[in-house]
Amino acid sequence: MYSSKHKNKPLPALLIVDLINSFTFKHGSVLAEKSIRMIPKINYIREIFKNKKLPIIYINDHYKIDHPTPEKLIKHCLNPISNKLIKQIAPGEEDYFIFKPNYSGFYLTHLDDLLKKLKVTHLVIIGVAGNRCVLFTANDAFMRDYNLIIPHDAISSVTDYDEKISIYMMKDILNAKIILSQEIDGIIDQLIVDKE
Repeated sequence: MYSSKHKNKPLPALLIVDLINSFTFKHGSVLAEKSIRMIPKINYIREIFKNKKLPIIYINDHYKIDHPTPEKLIKHCLNPISNKLIKQIAPGEEDYFIFKPNYSGFYLTHLDDLLKKLKVTHLVIIGVAGNRCVLFTANDAFMRDYNLIIPHDAISSVTDYDEKISIYMMKDILNAKIILSQEIDGIIDQLIVDKE
């Protein structure tokens, strides 16, 4: 788990939204293709959080699976469309996993309790879809006074228009810091190193 040296200081957590996905819905193949192109960026960000011993939290729809577990979810979602993505971004043993019933990762989940327990102050949110689950999760995070950091090249929506609108709303309304994934290392260091 994350290092105790970050206690009581600015602490970012990574939220990975709905990337364990079957993509078997309308326009799902389009979203899958865009998500697969994000794999290097997603794994770059994940590796930084892992190396710095910072919390990584997967937040995912439960697909109405009885007593869902990450293993059951992965098995349910694996198919020719999703196979490449899921196998490369599957959660590690130390990662947290939260199932959500609707768009927001906070709605009827224990995400806020977990973040408070971990003393998280900043949320880096990546995943799909930008204009739905990412945006709704960011909105609820903002309402709970978390600072938002959005690597815009590590979220995707079905259309470019949807992506632009969601980015605009997160930046203009939710005060999110919009960055490229390659900037995340420096930003995290500013938070957790410069404050020591």
